[in-house]
Amino acid sequence: MVGLIDRLIKPDEYYHDLSQIDFDHYYQAGFRLIMLDIDNTLAGHGAQQADDYARSAVGRIKGAGLACWIVSNGGERRVSSYAGSLGISGVAMANKPSIRGLRKACRSSKVNPEKAIMIGDQLLTDIFGAHRAGCLAILVRPRFHKEAWNIRFKRKLEKIFYHRYKIR
Repeated sequence: MVGLIDRLIKPDEYYHDLSQIDFDHYYQAGFRLIMLDIDNTLAGHGAQQADDYARSAVGRIKGAGLACWIVSNGGERRVSSYAGSLGISGVAMANKPSIRGLRKACRSSKVNPEKAIMIGDQLLTDIFGAHRAGCLAILVRPRFHKEAWNIRFKRKLEKIFYHRYKIR
């Protein structure tokens, strides 16, 4: 049972932030799609428009030849606005760790899930969902400390796994 949990929740890769990721490397390795979470991966909770950090990350992804999508548990209007500010498509109400939103982005991009990467800041939604969908799972540190109460609660649970996997 512990092995199954580790396979589903342990990230394949871990980076401090998106600026450390060598997207050219992933393209050379055969990956073709990057899926990004919004909240605390690209932006603060509730952000409607991309900032320079997000524009830079998406620019580097596209520059490497990779397709890029937003896959978020956020609402339709917000995800549409945010993704539109980056010139990319998005899936709202993905209900991660459900695989529905991840698979929708893969189908729309005509990319098999094993050639896709999900990048997010939460083990129990982004990483778990990515593994369930058959994608590579990359964890980044949350950009901001201000979060909703339910996210803070999940962070307490995630600390157990951070310690287990020696993620700092």
